[in-house]
Amino acid sequence: MIDPQRTESIKSLINDVDKGNIVLPEFQRDFVWDIGKTYDLFDSLVRDIFIGAIIYGKPSFEITVREIDKRPRKGIGSRAKLKIKSYSKEEIKSETQINNFRLVLDGQQRITSLYRALKGIDEVWLIIRNDEELDDDVQSTDFKDRSLEELIYEFRGQEDDERLSINISHAYKIAIDNLFEDDIRKTYFDNLTFTAGMDDDELISNFRRYLIVCKKIDSLLSSEKLLSYYLLNMNTDKFSLFFERSNSKGIQLNFIDILAAKLYKGFNLREKVEELQVAFADTGYVFNREIIVRAIAYIVSNGKEVNRSYILGSLNYVHFVEYWNEVCNYYKKALDFLYKGNFILSQSWMPYENMIIPLIMFLRELKGNDFSQMNEKQLDFIKYWYWASILSQRYSSGSNEVIIQDSIALSNIARNKKISDRSYFTRLKIQMMADDILTFNKKGSVVYKGILNMINFDAGGLIDWPNSNKLTIYDKIEDHHIFPVEYLKTSFKDDENAISLIDSVANRTLIPKITNIKIGKKAPSIYLKELKLNNPALDKSLKYHLIPEDILSGLYDDFYTDFLEVRANLIMDLIDKYVMSKEKAIFDDFYKQPIIKNTGTIKIHANYYRNKVEATFNIDTQNIFYAGNNYSVSLAADKAKEDLSGKTDTSTNGWKFWKYIDDDGNSRFIDDFRKN
Repeated sequence: MIDPQRTESIKSLINDVDKGNIVLPEFQRDFVWDIGKTYDLFDSLVRDIFIGAIIYGKPSFEITVREIDKRPRKGIGSRAKLKIKSYSKEEIKSETQINNFRLVLDGQQRITSLYRALKGIDEVWLIIRNDEELDDDVQSTDFKDRSLEELIYEFRGQEDDERLSINISHAYKIAIDNLFEDDIRKTYFDNLTFTAGMDDDELISNFRRYLIVCKKIDSLLSSEKLLSYYLLNMNTDKFSLFFERSNSKGIQLNFIDILAAKLYKGFNLREKVEELQVAFADTGYVFNREIIVRAIAYIVSNGKEVNRSYILGSLNYVHFVEYWNEVCNYYKKALDFLYKGNFILSQSWMPYENMIIPLIMFLRELKGNDFSQMNEKQLDFIKYWYWASILSQRYSSGSNEVIIQDSIALSNIARNKKISDRSYFTRLKIQMMADDILTFNKKGSVVYKGILNMINFDAGGLIDWPNSNKLTIYDKIEDHHIFPVEYLKTSFKDDENAISLIDSVANRTLIPKITNIKIGKKAPSIYLKELKLNNPALDKSLKYHLIPEDILSGLYDDFYTDFLEVRANLIMDLIDKYVMSKEKAIFDDFYKQPIIKNTGTIKIHANYYRNKVEATFNIDTQNIFYAGNNYSVSLAADKAKEDLSGKTDTSTNGWKFWKYIDDDGNSRFIDDFRKN
C-alpha cells in the first residue's frame, strides 16, 4: 500500500535521523555522493527546484538496519564501521506504531547529504552576493526583504574572504539552540575572515545581515512543504520487488539482499559468501548466493518451495546455520563434476545456473554423497537430463517449478528409484533439425551456450589453437567467429542470407580471449594457415572444435553457407548422440508406471478461476481416476466446490488441475495419471 505524497521539513527529517526513527536497510549501498552534489542539492532547495521525492518503507518483517553515514570523508574515523541494529517482527511493529519508524528505500544520498551538512560533518558554506553584484531592482530593496535565491552567490566548501559567508551547520545550530546574539557573534561571526579590518559600523551592518540570512536559512529548513515523500507499507515480497525494479543506478539489489538483512542477527550471509569465495579462491569458482539460498529453501520446505515469497517469509537464520556448510560443500562438488566432466568450460558460459540445485539434491541422496559413488546408469541419466534440459530450454520460464521437478527426479535416481511421472520424460524431449542450429545466434540464448558447451563435452575438453594445451577455467573464454565478420561483410555483401547468418552458432567456437586475435578481413584458410605455422597440430585443434579440416585448404572460403550447413549437421549429430537417440532407452530404464489402488483417496491441488483449492478424491472400483477424463474432473470439482465459497460450477470450464499427491507423498503433475 502506498500513501499519497506528503511533505516534511528538513528539520523534522534531521530530528528523526537523530532519534533513530529514519534508518537504512543493512544492505543499502554506502554513501557515495561527492561534496559537489551536496552543494548542488542546497542550491536546488534555495531556488525551489524539485529534488525528487523520498520514498520510505514501513516493513512488516524482521530486519537489520544501519545508521546514516556520519563518518568523516577522510582521516581518522573515515573507515569506522557504521552502527547496525536488528529488529524482530514484534519490535518493528511497535517502532512503526509509536515512533513512526521507517526505512529509506530511495533518497539515501539526499538525506545523508542534508544530514552531514547540517551537522557539520561536511563543510557547506552559503556565499552571499555583495550589493554591487545584485540586479538593480534587488539593490533598491531592503536587505531583509531580499530572498535567499536573490542573495545567493554560490555554495562551496569554505568561506569567501570577500563576501559574507554562512556555514549551513552554524545556521542550523543557531536555530536549534536558540542562541543569543552575543553568543552568535562571539562564536561564529567574529571568526569570519570576511570581517577582518572592518570598522564598527561595517561590523554592525554585516552582523545584522548575518542574522537575517541565518533566519532565512532557518525558515527554509523549517518549511513543512520543502521535502516530498511517499510512505510504503510493505511485506518482504513487495519490498524485494521495489529494490529489484527501482535501482537502475549503482549496485543492483535483489531479494537476497533483503534476506541478508533479515538473517543478519544470527547469520551474516554476505560475510559467509565472502568467506566461501576466499576458501576456494584457487579453484576459480564463483559461488552464486541465490543458488545456495534456493537449495536451502528446497531442503527446509521438504522439496516444495524455492520461490522468493517462501524464502523471504519462511527462512530464518537457524535454517542457514544448519544447512549452509552442507549445501556449500555439495555446490563445490557439483562444480567439480561439471568442470572435470567437461559439461562447462567456464561458469559464465553455463546455460542455466539453477541446474546446480538438482545436482545438489542428487548428492544429498546419493550413497557416499559424492559423484564418484554413482553407478553407470545414474551417470547416463545425469548426462541425458543435463543436455536435454538445456536444449529443451526447460529453465527459461517457470524455473522454480522446474527446479522442484528436477530435484525430485534426481533425488529418486540417486536412491535408485524410478520416476513414475510419465510427462517428465515428455518435457525432456526435443525437436530440432540442422536448419534450426543456424538460427541460434545470441550469447544470451541457452541453446547457443549449450551447443558450444556440448562441443567441449564431446571433445573431452577443448584445446587452444596456437598450441595443443587444454583450455581451463582460468582462461577467459570468448565465442570466436570462425569466418571473420569483416571478411563476410566484404566478401558476401550481396548475399543477404550469408550476412544474416554471421553470428550463427555454426560459425562460432570457444577460445581464449588472448587467442581471439585481430584477423580483420582475412579468409579463414589464410589466418588459420598463419596459425598453423606456429602449431603444426592445428588440424587436431580444429577437430576438437568440430570444425571441418577442409577449411584449411580454402574449400569453404567462397562457400560460407555450405560451411554452415556442414557444421550444423556435425552439431546435430552430437545432439542426436547425447539426447535424441537416448530418449527411448532413458524412458525404458527410468520410468515406472504409477500404481493406482482400486480403493483409497488422492489429494488433488487445483485452480478454479484463480482460486486455489485442495480436494480429496475417493477412488473405488467403479471410479478409477484418469487424467483428462471429463467425468473424473467433474467428480473432483463436485467434491471440491464446497471449498469455493458457494461456487457450484462442476464443469471443466475454469478448472486447472496441476498436481496430485501420490501414495509416497510425492507431488506429481496431474497429466501423469494413467488408467490402471
